[in-house]
Amino acid sequence: MILTLIMTTNLCSPFCHVVIPAPDLGKAKLFYEVVFNWRVQENVPAPNYWFFQSGNVSGAFSREKHPSRQSTILVLEVDDMESTLDQIKQHGGTVTQDRSRIGNAAPGYDAYFIDPNGNEMGVYSAT
Repeated sequence: MILTLIMTTNLCSPFCHVVIPAPDLGKAKLFYEVVFNWRVQENVPAPNYWFFQSGNVSGAFSREKHPSRQSTILVLEVDDMESTLDQIKQHGGTVTQDRSRIGNAAPGYDAYFIDPNGNEMGVYSAT
């Protein structure tokens, strides 16, 4: 008799693709390329859905999706919080919460902003 051991693992399911609403794809492309150094592929794979590469997770901007506030918020890690907040303001974003210490939950600082398409996002920095 052969005993077969079936092992199950409790691996987490990682994010593999993020879709960000962008009624104005051109504004999204310019903002995220300049402020966060993302690569955006204009019209790829389609005129209403443009792929981006953020460094660790790829995704797409979708003209057909609409931003909604007070829902899921993506938080982007940055090296220089103050410089990033200045860049956000210079390129059409609105800072809604200035840099503040996170507190006991984790070391570091966070801030929140609205991008030029109306999506609420956050930034995090360890310093």
